[in-house]
Amino acid sequence: MKKALMIVGIVAVILIVAAVVLYCSVYRLAQKPPDNNPAFYISETMPESTLPTLVCAGDSITHDRVSHNYVDMVAERLAGDADVVNAGINGELAWNVLMRSDEIIACDPEFVTILIGTNDANGSLDEVKAQAQIKEMGLPQAPTREWYTENLVELCEKLIAYTDARIALLSLPPINEDMDHEAYARAEEYSLVIEEVADDLGLTYLPLNEAMGAFLEEAGADPAIGYEDQTNVMYIGIFKHFVLKQGFEEIAAANGCYLITDTLHLSETGADIVADLIEEFVREYLPKSGE
Repeated sequence: MKKALMIVGIVAVILIVAAVVLYCSVYRLAQKPPDNNPAFYISETMPESTLPTLVCAGDSITHDRVSHNYVDMVAERLAGDADVVNAGINGELAWNVLMRSDEIIACDPEFVTILIGTNDANGSLDEVKAQAQIKEMGLPQAPTREWYTENLVELCEKLIAYTDARIALLSLPPINEDMDHEAYARAEEYSLVIEEVADDLGLTYLPLNEAMGAFLEEAGADPAIGYEDQTNVMYIGIFKHFVLKQGFEEIAAANGCYLITDTLHLSETGADIVADLIEEFVREYLPKSGE
């Protein structure tokens, strides 16, 4: 009996250790900086390149590790016409991007796109999420719409002052695909803020929220997951992607979704909509073939 209990204990310890090792490995993969991040671009690509530079700034939706990589899609489409830099970092709010905006400026960009605010909106929906964001992201206060607006304006004004870049603000992807949910409406509300800021500062506005909303309405979105499932579904999705090697399109489909895999991040179809808007924005100002 004692021997059997000892074996069970040893097996339990082995399983716990294996789970911890797996978690740490997946976490490192999820947090790994994008290959074409600002530091890499400045040190490796920038000294030799003569192409115009596009910097895509944002959070995990841009970072690409836990969301389909729209930045690489844009880079592939603009190959030979522009360098594309991924300035996305998981979990960030507008305040975080403002705090590290010097790295965007240092890239001397001709174009900047900003897709930020999903975490601001998400944190404003739930006090528990807000407190977690304060701790994990080093925020000086809880996220609010007013504070988000202040940070977005300050970020844009700083980029206007210290770069010659053409700047485009993207409205937010939906937060979950239940079009009747408060979280979905909150992403729409923050998108209106983005549109107003772009209009006030004379920047380009890219209507991502509107394009995705039209897609979901036409598709008759009826997700199998709800906003309340966010945390569990997110970690399951990360496990499926990094351990089971599933693509984000497959993960979204398993959750009954089209554009959003886990209430926050993008499927390949969702990323394609983002890439379309950004490519169109940049190509409007690039020299046409033969010019």
